[in-house]
Amino acid sequence: MTTPFQPPSSPGATGLPQAPTATQMIVPEEMVPAARGVTAFLSSQDRAGDWILPRLFRAVSFWGDVSIDLTKARFGAGTSRIELMVIMGNVEVLVPPDVRVDCDGDAIIGSFDVEGQKWSTPVEGAPTVHVTGTAFLGSVGVRIVNPNAPSWIKMLKTRWKEVRGA
Repeated sequence: MTTPFQPPSSPGATGLPQAPTATQMIVPEEMVPAARGVTAFLSSQDRAGDWILPRLFRAVSFWGDVSIDLTKARFGAGTSRIELMVIMGNVEVLVPPDVRVDCDGDAIIGSFDVEGQKWSTPVEGAPTVHVTGTAFLGSVGVRIVNPNAPSWIKMLKTRWKEVRGA
C-alpha cells in the first residue's frame, strides 16, 4: 500500500514504473521547496523522474536546451510557477494530463506554444502549473502528454504499413 506522497513499491505490468496517480502526485506543503532552478549556457539541463516541483522553478536557456518533465513529478496543492527566460535556446515542458496548465509567455522572433490541450483532464483539486516567461530568438514548448498515445515507433510502423498497402 502506498501513501499519497510515496512512490508505488512495485512496477506496473510492463515492468516499468508507472506515473503517479492524481492522489499520489500531491505532497504535503512542508515537503515542497520554495524555489529552485536551472541554467543552460551552451549546454543542456534535464529535470525528470520522481521529483518535487517547487513553488517557483526558474529556467534560463542561453544557446542551450532545457527539458522539464513533470510526468512523474510531485506537486504541492495549489499553484506552482515555472518562469522561463530563453535566448536563442529551447525549453520543453512535459505535463501529465491530470495537471491544470496556465500558460502566458511572450515570444520575440521565437515561439511560446502549448500543445495537447485535448489530453488535459484535470479533476477538482488538481495541482496547477503556471508557465510564464520570454523566448527571444528561441522556443518554448509546453506539451500535455497523452499517456495512452502510441509511441513514435508504433506510429511509424502503422504509417509504413498504410503506405505499403499491407
